[in-house]
Amino acid sequence: MTDPKKYKELQYLDRNESQYGPTPKCYDFLKEVTIDELANYSRDFAKGIKSSLSKMIADEFKLPERQVILSYGSEDLLKQIIHYYLDRKEKILIPKEAWWYYKKVAYEVGGFNVEYPMTRGKENGVATFLYDVDKMIEIYDREKPRIVLIASPNNPTGNRISKDDLHRFLDACRGALVMIDEAYWGFGSVENDYVKPFLDEFPNLVICRTFSKYFALAGCRIGYAFAGKNLEELMNYTVRYLGYNRLSEKLAEIAYKDRDYYGKVTNLMQEDKEYFYKEFGKMKGFTPYKSYANFMLVDMPLEVRKDMNKFLKERNLLIKFLDEEAFKTEARITLGTREQNYYLMDSIKEFLGK
Repeated sequence: MTDPKKYKELQYLDRNESQYGPTPKCYDFLKEVTIDELANYSRDFAKGIKSSLSKMIADEFKLPERQVILSYGSEDLLKQIIHYYLDRKEKILIPKEAWWYYKKVAYEVGGFNVEYPMTRGKENGVATFLYDVDKMIEIYDREKPRIVLIASPNNPTGNRISKDDLHRFLDACRGALVMIDEAYWGFGSVENDYVKPFLDEFPNLVICRTFSKYFALAGCRIGYAFAGKNLEELMNYTVRYLGYNRLSEKLAEIAYKDRDYYGKVTNLMQEDKEYFYKEFGKMKGFTPYKSYANFMLVDMPLEVRKDMNKFLKERNLLIKFLDEEAFKTEARITLGTREQNYYLMDSIKEFLGK
């Protein structure tokens, strides 16, 4: 039997935040912050660059620094791109089974959403969502949207699109601005070899990432993106003459360099995902979906959701019970620490009487 008083505070396993936190090197830096970082603007422009962070990333990817954009998290980039490029009554093509916020932004500028559906299948015996590229191309050809959005890995389904499928789709919609939301990059793969070749071949492409998820700096609100050569207006629009948040920039640089720490955390999460696949797979009416992110989607019987939610809250556990057009019987579980994950699973088993 689980101890309902194990945690005195609510455990937030519902917003895809890191329960492990950033590398300890970030805390070391904060202990030594001086008046310079707090009271003075950045002087990076005097060096001929936008930011030491964007310069560091650009150098790694062998890109001109102007093609690396900094932002207030990747959410900020999404809003900037749509507000800048989408005119009234123009269309944006988005995934149906995705983050609810995608469906909101176009309406802020009088635009319209067109949705493409995903399919459900299996990957190595585990249920998964799949991008149907043929269907996506068909809808693109019919609707001719101004902007196309792909999320990989996608929230809340956890699936990703393969490089081959992505290339085929990008080739079919060269007339649109394509934004790939890679906010959950790192958890399923740390591959980067496709970034520069895709940007070189598809000049209307933007690949958006963030330090909020993999690097566990959600509270710092800093993201970055790679912009194709045709998007000069976006590159100029995102430049900040007085620089960016110097503390956030420095923390991002420190985190970006400590791959060993984040690799260890991701390995722990992957082991716990395998544990969740196995345990949920034993439960009647439950279906866990393959995830390449720091969360997992689980389909469950509709009739247990309300009581389970109450039961878990009594044990100070909060997971996301979805209630949207595309998700009526699913819950999204953010991966916590190992202790949190096992406590959650023990609590669910206790609720179900196992």
